[in-house]
Amino acid sequence: MKATGRPTALVTGGSRGIGAATSRELAARGYRVAVNYFSNREAADQVVKLIEADGGDAFAVQADVFDPDQAAELLKRAAVDGRLDVLVCNAGARFTPTPVQTLPWDDFKRKVTDELSSVYTLTQQALAIMGARGQGRILYVSSAVADGPPTTGMAAHGTAKAALNTFARFVAYEAGPLGIKVNVVAPGFVRTEASAGMPQEFQQRLVERTPLGRVAEPEDVARAIAMLVGDDAGFVTGSVLTVDGGHGVARS
Repeated sequence: MKATGRPTALVTGGSRGIGAATSRELAARGYRVAVNYFSNREAADQVVKLIEADGGDAFAVQADVFDPDQAAELLKRAAVDGRLDVLVCNAGARFTPTPVQTLPWDDFKRKVTDELSSVYTLTQQALAIMGARGQGRILYVSSAVADGPPTTGMAAHGTAKAALNTFARFVAYEAGPLGIKVNVVAPGFVRTEASAGMPQEFQQRLVERTPLGRVAEPEDVARAIAMLVGDDAGFVTGSVLTVDGGHGVARS
């Protein structure tokens, strides 16, 4: 991959859902996008094709972001000309909603640990690359569940995302003097392939309690991410932006 002169963005978990929408949104805004995927090369290639069909620039990069060696190599491959302007940490640890009473400690610990391990090495490597140029953006995709449970069985997920939000604030504090802004987008329920199995009754209750009258689409989150990594948010760092259509304002 040759240098193009375009700013470079890496989107982890960039082949599906929020990641795919973010990859396309950033490409539409002029970024060369490294679309990270773990196992589904076909999905990543499809995202790249859609971006290229719209006149953008992208390439697929395979890596398991939970493996420190692969994560470090991913950063090198994404920043092929030594330039990385934006890192979007979207790939998160999967989990099965389980009430605390029946949730094994090992499963809880694994979810929390994996959530942080998926971003830790990427963050360290990005700080080195971006810090050398004196500029950059790091964006973590969290969840509104960090602020409180929407339903039972979400303790592991909510705790993991709350830890991610706190980690981001500490990174923002240390990265600011390097010229790097660090922020978080925390979506509520988003209509994706991964959430398709949620009962329709649950989704309808969310709609009824959401002031904007619907649940989020991946593009809603992607536009919020693009805003935070763009120049208009140049004096914003250490912030958590909730993207839930106002659902959280009615949470008791």
